[in-house]
Amino acid sequence: MLRLARDVSVPRHQASQPLRGSPVLFTNNYIDAYFSRVKPWQVVAIWLPTAAYFAAQSMRAPLPWSRQVGLFFLGLLAWTLFEYAYHRFVEHFPPQNVWQAKLTFVLHGVHHQYPWDPDRLVMPPVVSIPLGAGLYYVTRAILGIPALYPFFTAMILFYLFYDMQHYAMHQRHPRTAFGRYLRAYHLLHHFKTPTMRYGVSCPLWDYVFGTLPTPGKGAH
Repeated sequence: MLRLARDVSVPRHQASQPLRGSPVLFTNNYIDAYFSRVKPWQVVAIWLPTAAYFAAQSMRAPLPWSRQVGLFFLGLLAWTLFEYAYHRFVEHFPPQNVWQAKLTFVLHGVHHQYPWDPDRLVMPPVVSIPLGAGLYYVTRAILGIPALYPFFTAMILFYLFYDMQHYAMHQRHPRTAFGRYLRAYHLLHHFKTPTMRYGVSCPLWDYVFGTLPTPGKGAH
């Protein structure tokens, strides 16, 4: 049985009292080191070759370029929607019992308590690989082959953008206006409105689904 080394009785998504450091999450040192901690290069090493494979399959597919481009941008949009939904409904799921509290703490609560921890800013492969496999089979069932290839290429590439951007938000000071906007938007989610502003790489769906603060109520 997996045992947490942290107390989860405190609020899962504390916005007002962020902690510093990189806490031990599991009592088992091996699990803590290799399943709860991950560096950005590890994510790139797994998913960039995967994206290259699907891109190569897409270029060989008997599809007109116009359709490939359309499917690629549809995949981009689909990733931003999945990212929003996963953040809002899975990572911020309100737990009903102690086991759900532990799960949501491991998935995301620890990040809100330790937002500057460099080891827990990108998605661990133990989570991203099953999610990726599930998305692959759902996409394949809906679109079929070869339409799957450009669509899924975009999903992987923009997942990489999301993870690298999220790491940079917490570890770097962006140089571009867009990067500064995204960082400010995300840090408002952390420290002002942890139950709103769920978009990380794209705020679009916060506008669509009304998860932006109303003026005068945490809007800044």
